[in-house]
Amino acid sequence: MLIDTHLHLQDIKELPIRASIMKLAQDFKVGQFVCNGTRPDDWPVVEEVARADRRVVPFFGVHPWYADKLPTDWHVMLEGFLKRRPDSGIGEAGLDKARHVDFARQTEVFHQQLEIAGRLGRPLAIHCVRAWSDLLNVLRRSLPPKTRFMIHSFQGSQQVLRDFLSLGAYISFSWKSLQRDTEESIALMRNVPLDRLLLETDFPYTEPEQIGPDAHDEKYFESLQGVYNLAVRAKGIEEGTLEKAVWANGTAFLSGTPAR
Repeated sequence: MLIDTHLHLQDIKELPIRASIMKLAQDFKVGQFVCNGTRPDDWPVVEEVARADRRVVPFFGVHPWYADKLPTDWHVMLEGFLKRRPDSGIGEAGLDKARHVDFARQTEVFHQQLEIAGRLGRPLAIHCVRAWSDLLNVLRRSLPPKTRFMIHSFQGSQQVLRDFLSLGAYISFSWKSLQRDTEESIALMRNVPLDRLLLETDFPYTEPEQIGPDAHDEKYFESLQGVYNLAVRAKGIEEGTLEKAVWANGTAFLSGTPAR
């Protein structure tokens, strides 16, 4: 059984495409989708998508791109969504120096989400672009004890990878990121312990920072199978062994209960 540990079903605006993905998921052995929100405006849609299909795990969070466009009570709203869904997590949160969004504000909003994750005991999905040292510094100082977190679509260095693993991170690779520098990404994936590896599509964002023109159901399953195939190649293990390991890791990340 496959798990897609990071995507944005709410951003698939053509509802027949979304419906087709959910309908075909069983045929492609996809048993769970971790659907990440990015701002208060899309949290209701994430909640609705998860309510409609039990395979969807909702995450509610503030993406760093939207850190400067928040209502004053956004954190209260966030806790409301989280408390209505005890199975939910926080994300997509994080830091991004590639966008012209005040970095101090990004950091403040990320700190608040860290605090909520720790207080409510929720898993956290983290976005990071060109801010690896900043993110590491925040986590070293402020990561609440026992907080489960993943670095989504990882594209850092080998040293950054070691630093995150020392903090207990799950490391997730996306099909999109692997396509940019496949050999380097495979080398990174090879150094992720099998019990810390997660895989994702980041669908429908099939191109850097944007929804691609090919964001349809066939592309979704191509992306998911592609990232699993590259992980098999990187880890040098059988497909079934990899699938079981990533499913168990996803279960442990989401629930805190290892499924081995």
